[in-house]
Amino acid sequence: MMNIAIDIGGTKIACALFDNDQIVNSIKVDSIIHTNIDDLATYVYNAIEKWVPQASSINIACTGQVSAEFVNFLSVRRKLPLKAQLETLTSLPVTIINDASAAAWAEYTVNEQVKNKNFIYITVSTGVGAGIIFNNQIITCADGFCAHLGHTAVHIQSNHNYTCHCGRKNCVESIASGTAIAKHASKALGKTLNAKDVFTDYAEHPDIVPILDNAASAVSELICNMKATFGNETVVIGGSVGLSALFFNKVAEKIQQAPVIYQVTLLQPVSGADADLIGVHHYAKNQLIEK
Repeated sequence: MMNIAIDIGGTKIACALFDNDQIVNSIKVDSIIHTNIDDLATYVYNAIEKWVPQASSINIACTGQVSAEFVNFLSVRRKLPLKAQLETLTSLPVTIINDASAAAWAEYTVNEQVKNKNFIYITVSTGVGAGIIFNNQIITCADGFCAHLGHTAVHIQSNHNYTCHCGRKNCVESIASGTAIAKHASKALGKTLNAKDVFTDYAEHPDIVPILDNAASAVSELICNMKATFGNETVVIGGSVGLSALFFNKVAEKIQQAPVIYQVTLLQPVSGADADLIGVHHYAKNQLIEK
C-alpha cells in the first residue's frame, strides 16, 4: 500500500511516497507560507501530483495550530482549510497533525529510549514547537492550540522584553527560535544574518554569546516547567537549531544546574531529518488500526 506524507514547514516543504513503511521517493521544495500562503494547497498538490494515482491516502505534518477543519498559521495570522482543500484536489482521504506532534510520534515509534514512556519532543527551528506523548497518546485538543510550548512565556536574565508574533512578551519562540536568534544577532552586529550564520560566527563575535545563552536559557526554563507539569523524565530536542551540538550542549548544561527535581534526560532524535514524515505516516497508520 502506498501513501503520501507531507511535511509543511515555514522554510521548506518535504514530501515522500511510502510503500508500506519505506520511503521510495521524495522531494523538497521551498515553503510559500510567508510569501503566497493562499496558494499553499495548490502548490503542495503540484509537488505530489505525479504520485497521487498510486496513493491510497495523504498524511500531513504541518506547522501551526492544526484543528480538524483549519490550520491557523500563527506567524502570518492566516487560517486555511488545508485538509479539505487537498481532499478536493486529490480525491484522497487526508490526515493532518501538527509537525512537532508528528516528530514526537516518530520518536515514540522508532526510538527504544522513549518507547512506552511519557516524554516531550521540542523542536527548535524556524519556530519553537512541541509534541507531548502521554499514556501512549499524542496530547491534542479540538482547536489545535495544544502543546504549542513555544508560546509559553519564560523569565530570562536579560533587560529585554521580546514581543512574540502571538502578542505576548518573552515567549520561548521570541527568544530561542532560529528566526528570533537571527533577528537579535542581526540587530547586535548591525548586519543581516540567518540562524546558520549565527552559529558559524559564534566564536568570532562576543555579542552573539548572550543571544545564544538567552535562547538556551529559555528552552531550559521551558523544560523545567514541563517537568513540573507532566512529570516526564525525558525530553527529545530536535529541529535545525536544536540539533546543533553547541545549542544542545548549552541547554544540557543549564538543565544540570537546575534543582534535581527539575532535571530530565535530554536526548537527540534518532528519526533524523525525515522525522515529521515518518511520524505522520505511522500516526495515520495507527489511527487506521484503531478504527
